[in-house]
Amino acid sequence: MKVSEQVTVGICAFNEDKNIGQLLEKVLHEQELSSESEVLIVCSGCTDNTVKIAQDYARKDHRVSVFIEEKRTGKASAVNQILQNARGNNVIFISADTLPYRNCFSNLTSKMQDPKAGIVCGKPIPVKDQRSLVSSLVQALWLFHDHVFTKLNDAGLARHATEVFCIRRNIVHRIPPETVNDDAYIAVTAKKKGWLIKYEPRASVSISGPKTLSDFIKQRRRIIFGHYQIRKLTGETPQYLVQLAPQHPKKVLQLAMWLCIQSGILTFLAFSEIEFLLNMSAIVDVLTGKNYTQWSIADSTKAVPQAKRTIR
Repeated sequence: MKVSEQVTVGICAFNEDKNIGQLLEKVLHEQELSSESEVLIVCSGCTDNTVKIAQDYARKDHRVSVFIEEKRTGKASAVNQILQNARGNNVIFISADTLPYRNCFSNLTSKMQDPKAGIVCGKPIPVKDQRSLVSSLVQALWLFHDHVFTKLNDAGLARHATEVFCIRRNIVHRIPPETVNDDAYIAVTAKKKGWLIKYEPRASVSISGPKTLSDFIKQRRRIIFGHYQIRKLTGETPQYLVQLAPQHPKKVLQLAMWLCIQSGILTFLAFSEIEFLLNMSAIVDVLTGKNYTQWSIADSTKAVPQAKRTIR
């Protein structure tokens, strides 16, 4: 399905030479972008071959532009580069360590035809690894994420984004440089302006989750910190159930019970205990002024994901 309108695709990359080539192949040759569209890649403090690979694609395809930040100053800075330079009617942000399924972009832009939709979010699908506690936690997390998004989307309560999302240009011009969860900040800002956050599960991307418990904890702690940070920056809560519970206790309880049934009691208990402990840690991080702007990378998430060519 062709993306007929002019769109901007934004990619923020830090040392992604294992995946950036495959990602650009799929963006440029499988997503059927129009010739007027553009792909903006911000390479932030890269010390591997990411810049070289991105520039090679820029030389071959006029739609690709590469912006180089010599120093790694945080993802928010790269996001702001894209927001400031985007010319498309809609801007699609896709994480540099993902791979989109076919029709991902067209499914996003099609749903943007709704005049009330400010953001349309896609569906991350984690690669299934060997059976382990960490693999079970990752699968449970993203299964839950999909279910929560569907329920809150139907209720008009969604206020979060994902590894791939489409936003109307000029809804958000800039995000604070210290922002950790850029997608959630953008979604909350759009929601405050009266826009709906819509979910399109047919717009899928393949992701590689953490392979070790330490990386899972490291990643979740940063993300949970980012949720509390957004509340501090905007006065609003993102789509995080711990923070939504006081306002929608019945719905949150129903969602938790669903996760328990779907993932099994042991995985649910492990997941719940880890989330509780990480919430306590994230609150301490906020109170002590910890800075995650240039966060430590969870190396085991950098395995190259495998995206299928069609959606089942």
